[in-house]
Amino acid sequence: MMRPLTDLRPDPVAATCDRMAIERLLNTWLRETAGAAPVAGAIHTLVLGDEAVLAPCLRASPAGFHTWGPLRLRRADGRTTPLDDPAELARRMVDALAPEATPVREATKRRILDGLDRARDHAVACAGRNPDRSPAGLEQSLWHGHPFHPLAKSVDGFTQADAAAYAPERGATFALRWFLADPDLVASQWRDAGAEAATRPALVALSGLSPERIGGRWPIPSHPWQAARLAADPTVMALITEGRLELTPPCGASVRPTSSVRTVFCPSENLFLKLPIAARITNFARTNSREHLARSLAAARALRAAPDAVAAAGLDILSERGALALDRPELEAITGILVREGPSRKAFVVAGLLEPSPRDGRPILAEMGCDLTGLGEAAAWIEAYARVAVLPPLRLFATTGIGLEAHAQNSLLALEDGRPARLVVRDLEGVSIDAAIFARLAPDHGLDPAVRYSAEEAWARLVYYLVVNQVSHVVATVARAAGADEAPLWATLAQALAAADEAPEVRALIERLLAAETLPAKANLASCLAGRGERPDYVALPNPLRAGRGRPEAAAWDAAGQRVAEQLLGALLHEDLLPGSVVRCEGSDAALRLTLTPSAGAPYNARARRMHAYGRVLVEPGSLTVAEGPVTDAGAFLAALLPHLPGGAADHARFAEELARTQHNHAEALVHGAGRPLGTLAYDALEGALPDGHRYHPCFKSRIGFSPADNRAYGPEFGAPVHPVWIAAHRSLAEATSMGVSGGQDPDLLALSLDLETRARFVARIVAAGGHPQDFHWLPVHPWQWDRVGEGATAPQRRAGTVIVLGTARHAYGAQQSIRTLADRTAPEAPSLKLALSIRNTSTARTLAPHTVLNAPRISAWLTEVVAGDPYLSASGTLLLAERMGVAVTLPDDPGGTLRGALSAIWRDPVAPHLGDEAAVPFTALTHRDGADPFITPWIARHGAEPWVDALLQAALLPVMHLLLVQGIAVESHQQNMVLLHRDGWPTRVALKDFHDGVRFIPEHLPGPRPALVPTPAEHARVNPNSYVEARDVEDVRDFVLDALLGVNLAELGWCLERWFGYAETRFWDRVVETLRRHCAAFPAARAGARRYRIAAETLVVEDLARRRLDPAGASGRRRPNPLAPLAASLEA
Repeated sequence: MMRPLTDLRPDPVAATCDRMAIERLLNTWLRETAGAAPVAGAIHTLVLGDEAVLAPCLRASPAGFHTWGPLRLRRADGRTTPLDDPAELARRMVDALAPEATPVREATKRRILDGLDRARDHAVACAGRNPDRSPAGLEQSLWHGHPFHPLAKSVDGFTQADAAAYAPERGATFALRWFLADPDLVASQWRDAGAEAATRPALVALSGLSPERIGGRWPIPSHPWQAARLAADPTVMALITEGRLELTPPCGASVRPTSSVRTVFCPSENLFLKLPIAARITNFARTNSREHLARSLAAARALRAAPDAVAAAGLDILSERGALALDRPELEAITGILVREGPSRKAFVVAGLLEPSPRDGRPILAEMGCDLTGLGEAAAWIEAYARVAVLPPLRLFATTGIGLEAHAQNSLLALEDGRPARLVVRDLEGVSIDAAIFARLAPDHGLDPAVRYSAEEAWARLVYYLVVNQVSHVVATVARAAGADEAPLWATLAQALAAADEAPEVRALIERLLAAETLPAKANLASCLAGRGERPDYVALPNPLRAGRGRPEAAAWDAAGQRVAEQLLGALLHEDLLPGSVVRCEGSDAALRLTLTPSAGAPYNARARRMHAYGRVLVEPGSLTVAEGPVTDAGAFLAALLPHLPGGAADHARFAEELARTQHNHAEALVHGAGRPLGTLAYDALEGALPDGHRYHPCFKSRIGFSPADNRAYGPEFGAPVHPVWIAAHRSLAEATSMGVSGGQDPDLLALSLDLETRARFVARIVAAGGHPQDFHWLPVHPWQWDRVGEGATAPQRRAGTVIVLGTARHAYGAQQSIRTLADRTAPEAPSLKLALSIRNTSTARTLAPHTVLNAPRISAWLTEVVAGDPYLSASGTLLLAERMGVAVTLPDDPGGTLRGALSAIWRDPVAPHLGDEAAVPFTALTHRDGADPFITPWIARHGAEPWVDALLQAALLPVMHLLLVQGIAVESHQQNMVLLHRDGWPTRVALKDFHDGVRFIPEHLPGPRPALVPTPAEHARVNPNSYVEARDVEDVRDFVLDALLGVNLAELGWCLERWFGYAETRFWDRVVETLRRHCAAFPAARAGARRYRIAAETLVVEDLARRRLDPAGASGRRRPNPLAPLAASLEA
């Protein structure tokens, strides 16, 4: 009898299953063979030996989750035939990858085909049942499983009957069997004593056995499939015969197998039980060895050791309570069970949300109340997912070093109105812990070696499980469910992460993730064919987050990373911090070839040259490479070198944080300033906009304490207006000095910053608070400082009325290079304000010590008199930007001194009133590239290199050196503390600034009276041993000025002149020496001072800026060749 035509139609569920299986096989092949990326709408060709698969790409996925139309097979003879059987495609793929018929190949092929058959059988068998969208139901809805594992549904050892009885895909429920074991037969491991106490009664309840039946024995659950095999085990049989062990029939509460098959959920006790099954599922038998159980418990204990950090991460982690096993070597792995706590909220396994429905292939996520009707809704869903599911594991890793195995099957999502609300992570066996980070958090916790990883290994594992396995699957699935393009959702995710207001250590990880060119992924198919399924190989995938972030951001991150890494390497070499076993230098000083060979990882190569000045090594920009690619992640570069650097773990960690923050902050500044010319800006705007920072210090923009949002609000490069918070502090708390008024504040100076109406308003607030205006000093507080420090610190004083908040004034300010100094934008001729900030930048705290604040006007008044009384300095027109007033608040009840210097302010002269027909630029502008050209290009073109250099040295070098040689006063005249005045680029004179802690002298060598200063407190000297004014040693004073003026100022300029204009660095230093020679010849007092301070000695001591952070105890300065040494002959003549 002829079958009805309807019977000839393919089963739609089986057809959908086959289509999804083919899709996953193709995508796995493309991931592991590194072929060309498919193009949507085009035919993609996969070559399989002498045949080829022609696959029309319907949808191309940046993460590799492509969709395909019907395949055709092009045979060796050129004929094409349909290819719609996933089993046939799998056989051909395996044969193409492994042409030789080995036992491993044939076993792999058999298991792949077994998995395909099981997936189809599961889908067909369960398609007719009503969908169960409960958390337990989604656990049992993974018909296909891992999208890039060809053995996802292979179970060696399960018969069809076993699958029907125990497979989660069949919606199975069953009762467990129980071993009742004498206590001396049980090996146990516990997270803590409380976990042990809570677990026994829970197991008793689950068993359904009476306490009398159990007695003093331990009930150990066993999967019925495994128990049936154990019942015939000789050791088990012997123990039963001895009466020490009993194996019950199935009894007690019903349990539901979860997506892992062997782990079951016990709803009555809200527990998961991870049971052993000696069946091979995917790559290996799912037994529980003592070592595996110990790993899980070690991770649980580590998490318990950092409860505050775990809570602050913003996710739920299902802890492992403990483990039980029969204490016989041959039985441990096949009886060992792990007890895991259940979730405290309704949460759905992510892999279940992403699974395609067996009916139509649409993701189950689309049926969960998620509004994914288009790109806008999908983007909103991804933004919520970024906050809830991506940031919390990164936070946890950054703060504790604990990397969760947060792949899609181990991760659960709580949903609210269809959108992600909370991430729940389970299964701690795969946790990897960065031992260095964890040791800083919990130094007394003995971390089990089983979960200890190096920084790079722990990070790579976290990235694979969280991003490659889970996040990429989520983004692709959401795009598919919404019918939207996937690439914009990657951009949404990248932007959400980039904009997240996170702590510095979290920001560093985010930037590292966004900037990575590739991400690691397991090569499951190739590894199985190579017999390494349990230790898979990895392939590198293009990072869709990098592409999603956008080209300007990615390019800026790379540029920032290259500069920071190259500057780091230069500092490490200059300070002799790298051992000879790691670094090899070859070639001449003008063309050095560097090779770095860390103990782990690939070697690094770079090109460099040694400067004439100080013998400093400068790494050629863009030349530092690893594995044939540029080094763009300074943090990873440092991590490779840290094992070879001096210092301890805590100092290394702080340095790494500063380095990472520098790369992030510099990248943001580069993006913000891209394409903006600076050459036409007025002085104050130019100083704020210059993005370069310190040219030697690798942590030149660390700004530790600022969040990314803070950096954008208060970083000078971003140009946002700043409005200080003004407070009035009672004279019992505050001291003030000024140049205009002895022992108090200068009202005329205040009037320049505060208009009449504002002053009246402030007075009224003091009176309204019950105070007398004459009893208070006024001072501005940086708004960040007030929010983060001042408001909380002054709460008792505000209640007592000794600190009164006056509010903000009309004047807006702009941050300058030092961040804490603000220029008045409303009235450019009004004083700049230098305000305390409790941040750390370029490795230095940016508070203002009270004694230096009170000394500032005294030092400025003294210097003003010195300059006015010196004929040369007076005639040179050298400007001193005087610090005319200082106010410092000292709060009581501060035994640790954490608030010392936190509420201080200095009023400094601005540049603008002094200009007339001159213009002014920060000295940092002289070594800045303004777009493609150096900032000073038009000046050199107009005046010529050497005439311009000579004029610059007359204007900038001689006043500073004359002040030292003739007056005995050293000023710290590095680039940030000098301003060049010029006419059409021709140097005319300089302005010097920052004297409150930037002056040094030997009292006995002063030709005139010394200033009456507030003494340096002993505590300040202890904490800041390099911060003092009065010195004893002439070389100390000499090095103070020369290290700043020559080492980090003129040396940079000399190098840039050679590199940009071909003006030889040696010639530059010849002109420096000649300029000083002539000056000393013209001024006998200068010649005598040059000899007194030994400025032409063969060597100078320069500061250890990198070592000071890596190894503070070993930082004492280094002797380097003195570029002024050729001056010696003329001084002795």
